Amino acid sequence: MMKNTWEGRQRPHIEHITSLFENEVLGAFISGHLVLEAILVQMLETKPSADDNGKYFDWSFRRKIDSAEARNLIDAGMATFLRGVNDIRNRMAHKLDMPLTFEDAFELVRLAASGGVDFSDDSIHSDREASLQCYGIEGIIQEVFQNASQDLLFTLDDDNYLHQFIGIRNA
Repeated sequence: MMKNTWEGRQRPHIEHITSLFENEVLGAFISGHLVLEAILVQMLETKPSADDNGKYFDWSFRRKIDSAEARNLIDAGMATFLRGVNDIRNRMAHKLDMPLTFEDAFELVRLAASGGVDFSDDSIHSDREASLQCYGIEGIIQEVFQNASQDLLFTLDDDNYLHQFIGIRNA
């Protein structure tokens, strides 16, 4: 007997597809993932390997993380956080009806903090109730991706990357 490909998944239909375009959390998460991926490519370009052939955008996100960690561009904590981001992205991409819950978001922000991402308000990752009331899912996703992106750009040790990211122009 053949396994049901759609087991545990919702078959797309027009209403479902339309609702995905209105899902702000999904959009913010996927956009944040893409930004982190582009930053990882910039980081890898600072320590290229002859075997890379400059084809970083052809690599999986996981391979980019592993390579960045192996080249000491990121530490193990940051690599663990980025793998967690990718695990959630994969789950959301392969189960389109799977919402991101507050528990998922709170675990992600805790993983980010453990990985060295700096937050101006520690309650976002240390106090579940305060995090829920002050940030909610949307606020956590925004803070995680903005702060992680900024912190990774700082590690490039080149102000031009950071200035371009936040829109500051050199005078």
